[in-house]
Amino acid sequence: MMADWREKIKTISAANGSSAPEGAKRAGIGCLAFFLTTVSILTFIIAIGLFRSGNWIVALFILAFFALSTVTAAILLTPQKTDSL
Repeated sequence: MMADWREKIKTISAANGSSAPEGAKRAGIGCLAFFLTTVSILTFIIAIGLFRSGNWIVALFILAFFALSTVTAAILLTPQKTDSL
């Protein structure tokens, strides 16, 4: 039983990313983009709160993180090249 489990793990870890179905790839990218969009919205809300409370320096760092996460989410949301098997 343990040997079968190890073989399955070896097979999965040795698999090439291009052998995954397109639907699974799109679902994974969609979930990641949704997570990053949620994080960017929350960091924007935190930055607004920090600006309003007078913590300008910390708010600027949070705003920089917001910009990076927004750019990353935008890149993930753009259509990706499909790899037909």
